[in-house]
Amino acid sequence: MKDKIADLTELQISALREVVNIGVGNAVTSLSKMISKEVRIEVPGLKVELIERVPEVSGGADAVVAGVIIQVAGDIEGYIMMMLSEESVKTVCATITGDHNADILDPLSQSLIEEVGNILAGSYVSSLSDFLNLGIKLSPPMQTFDMLGAIIDHILIEMSKKAEHALLFDTLFTIEGHEMDGILLTLFDPDSMDVLLERIDGMMG
Repeated sequence: MKDKIADLTELQISALREVVNIGVGNAVTSLSKMISKEVRIEVPGLKVELIERVPEVSGGADAVVAGVIIQVAGDIEGYIMMMLSEESVKTVCATITGDHNADILDPLSQSLIEEVGNILAGSYVSSLSDFLNLGIKLSPPMQTFDMLGAIIDHILIEMSKKAEHALLFDTLFTIEGHEMDGILLTLFDPDSMDVLLERIDGMMG
């Protein structure tokens, strides 16, 4: 089956970007309350990429990233992933905890990154559900710390390689003036993309 995500129109891309911006706004509010610090999150770009090109355009297959993977089920099925570079993880932990020598693999740091990723990914999915009137269930977040290529391979195995393309939202965090970059990665199977695009077209038409 052809993956229609490859043929998104400008209007459809604008609608998806709006969904993300709504979710980001909710995530900013939640994160600011959680850590009692000023938070800004920007999503400057959306890209549609072939799965095999995701590691290449995101820093390389060998790039070590940390983040959260959430499985999506219901009207649409697939995975949402929030990934931060190793350097960004260190900055997040140091900025929030004040400990600039924090070990990013210790339980406190791991829990912190899981909560940040869960809030952002969860807010995105919630806005998708509300905006397009979709019934969506989320799995508990699964934390990951590995090479990006290995993470993508694992997800494709879980999906039986149903998805050919991915939606990548570049994400820029600013916490107390410290900037960190990340990626919000969306993988839906082709049937789910059909449902998503039909809802977007219906909303616009």
